[in-house]
Amino acid sequence: MSKYVELGYPIYDGMGVYPGLPIPTVKIREDLTKGDAWNGSVMDIYLHAGTHCDAPWHYMGGDAPKMSDTKALPPESFVYDHPLMVDCPFTGKNGLITIDMIKKYGDEIYKADFFIFNTHSYPKRDVDFKDYGSDFAAVSAEASEWIRAELPNIKAVAIDTLSIENIGIGKQNGFRTHKGFLDPAKGKNTVRIYEDINPAPIEGKKILKAFCTPLRIVGDACICNIFCEIED
Repeated sequence: MSKYVELGYPIYDGMGVYPGLPIPTVKIREDLTKGDAWNGSVMDIYLHAGTHCDAPWHYMGGDAPKMSDTKALPPESFVYDHPLMVDCPFTGKNGLITIDMIKKYGDEIYKADFFIFNTHSYPKRDVDFKDYGSDFAAVSAEASEWIRAELPNIKAVAIDTLSIENIGIGKQNGFRTHKGFLDPAKGKNTVRIYEDINPAPIEGKKILKAFCTPLRIVGDACICNIFCEIED
């Protein structure tokens, strides 16, 4: 037996975001309780708030693919037959996921097409979002470039923090981690990046498959959800 679980977080009015970003709003426009014929809402949200997917154009600009580019970002790049959770707990601030942390999974990493990095940061999200949203763990630049160069089966990576990259380090090195995954010049297939995911439903489970259905926004990202089929 198997069942499906979701790794995305709900979107709601006033939800937490990375410091300095606009706070999402979800407001009722038509209201049954006020005599309108239906309930209808309007959402205003930054495309990198909550669980989302980065398009290459986010950091590359120019002619790099936007989220709407179905040729460069085809549907099959959002379907994963061999997901692998990479468990890398951090207790301190600004931890970096290294190549050695990934290599400890041996031959599994060469079969995998989707890395789900579990830094064990996600429990803080609903308890102390300020702590969750600052000095969080991320993937090192060297690891992102190594994954792209040495693991051609990897189609996507996900992480349970607000960003795949340490923003402070990224400002100093030209955002090498994001570009390691997203730069079209580094290889034919760019790597999907999912940030702010919730790995709780798949902890300790055998993950059979994973997939995402992105919103084809003409822009740098899309709010999304990731579904996993797990052995029940």
